[in-house]
Amino acid sequence: MLGEFCDWLAGTPVSQAFQARGWFVPAVQTVHILAISFLSVALGMLSFELIVRRSLPTRDGVRRFAQVFWLSLGVLLATGVLLTVTEPVRELLSSVFRAKMILVMVLAAVVGWLQTRVRRRPGGLDLAARHDGAARVCGLLLLLLSVAIMTAGRWIAYV
Repeated sequence: MLGEFCDWLAGTPVSQAFQARGWFVPAVQTVHILAISFLSVALGMLSFELIVRRSLPTRDGVRRFAQVFWLSLGVLLATGVLLTVTEPVRELLSSVFRAKMILVMVLAAVVGWLQTRVRRRPGGLDLAARHDGAARVCGLLLLLLSVAIMTAGRWIAYV
């Protein structure tokens, strides 16, 4: 059934128009990769704050990184949809693509959990005072998820 959907989607006028333009996929992939870069930097900075530093000072710190994360994730969603419409068989029939999407949902849930947790504490997370091991685990999880997602994204082309 998914194969039939992919065939239908690949035959739509929108998909055909995207496929006919030789510049379209490289241009969208470029924007997609730039968004991955912004998202990775935001997650790296946030993870550094959670794992290495002695405190994450305020909600503003988390909000700043989270804003870049959510904006980048939105751009990734938009460009990902365009790429999927252009090459549905390559994306939707790939088990690696589906695993990547699950990891993205887990990553978004972890960032959402962290934002909620920080909002509930007036001073933000204070690792020095509270020895907040959960924050350090969260930072490590963010790093591992982002590396797994990027790895899966590359594997889609080869599996």
